[in-house]
Amino acid sequence: MAVFGTPGHRRTRLLQAALRRRRLGRAAVFDYGTALSERRPMPPFDDGAPYAVKLDAPSSDARLDVALIRRGRACLGLDPETPLDIEAGELAQRHAWHAGFADLLHGIARDCEAAVPVRWLNPPGDVLDMCDKWRCQQTLANAGVDVPPLLGLVDGYAHLQHLLDLHGCDQVFVKARYGSAAAGVVAYRRHRDGREIAQTTTECVVDHGGIRLFNRLAPLRYGERARIAMLIDALAAQGCYAEAWVPKPRAAGSPRHHFDLRVIAFAGEPRQRVARIAGTPMTNLHLGNRREDPATLLDAETMHRVETTVRAAARTFSGSASIGFDLIPTRDRCVVLEANAFGDFVQHARWQGADACDDQAAWVARERVADGLDAVAQIAPRRAQA
Repeated sequence: MAVFGTPGHRRTRLLQAALRRRRLGRAAVFDYGTALSERRPMPPFDDGAPYAVKLDAPSSDARLDVALIRRGRACLGLDPETPLDIEAGELAQRHAWHAGFADLLHGIARDCEAAVPVRWLNPPGDVLDMCDKWRCQQTLANAGVDVPPLLGLVDGYAHLQHLLDLHGCDQVFVKARYGSAAAGVVAYRRHRDGREIAQTTTECVVDHGGIRLFNRLAPLRYGERARIAMLIDALAAQGCYAEAWVPKPRAAGSPRHHFDLRVIAFAGEPRQRVARIAGTPMTNLHLGNRREDPATLLDAETMHRVETTVRAAARTFSGSASIGFDLIPTRDRCVVLEANAFGDFVQHARWQGADACDDQAAWVARERVADGLDAVAQIAPRRAQA
């Protein structure tokens, strides 16, 4: 197996351990940063044998972000040498970041497929579609999957108000189109008395160079119109969209707390799952929110609806084996908030004794057997002719 990502990251170490448990050897790990610095990815393959390949999440590293943005600016016809002063945790030029990541993955795919027969855990096209949250939600909606009503791409604060008026909606989530996790997510409400509230993990900072956005682990609450407008305008400059705010169910025994689900689908089947409980609109576990077994919060009928929804959503990206879905379950519907190509990293989540890395190691073993059978099938006719 080969993994493109960050050598030494916990994600990679856990997968290596799962491969060892099945006596599959170690995965060859190739660093995104190396691929960018050399401009042309050189795959770590030298024997011509078939490889299972996993495209993992890029690390949250300011230097890697700068390299991807520069590459993306060149792809977009912009000056790649424009000075970039990006700090750790900063949300900057995400449209250029996505363009650079797309160009990198396409280069990796060309080099891999020219060198060896490749079995993608998740193919580059699916990965990039899921990293574009706006496109991903449109794809799911067009396939008949229940998603929050989409109001549209947002050009700025004034345009957001126009979209709210147009759709008769006063509560929305504004989301960075190319963000990850809770980065660039704003839960926005406006009231008839003129009050506005925005809850977010994105801090809006004014300095001599203009407006800068930073991801924070502690949720922030903005109530001043000028500050909210500044935040929305800054997000819109990098690409963002609005979707209707779908209420999440209350968590029994936790006053003023609600929950949603992360369910990992593997080979189209719902597997590991966890409920994420929070007292704020952002339920992501890395923010310190509480986890719970969904079976303690949902009845059998609702859980069946969740599983049916996950299967339908997974079919939308049928070429991908491993997808993390965020969902809102209710008694009469299950709404898909996001499909995440890198959503397999949920620690301590198991299904039938296996975590996501165990599932991926089992997949590698099955692909190896399939490749062996293919080789036998190709040899047998030649022997018969001889």
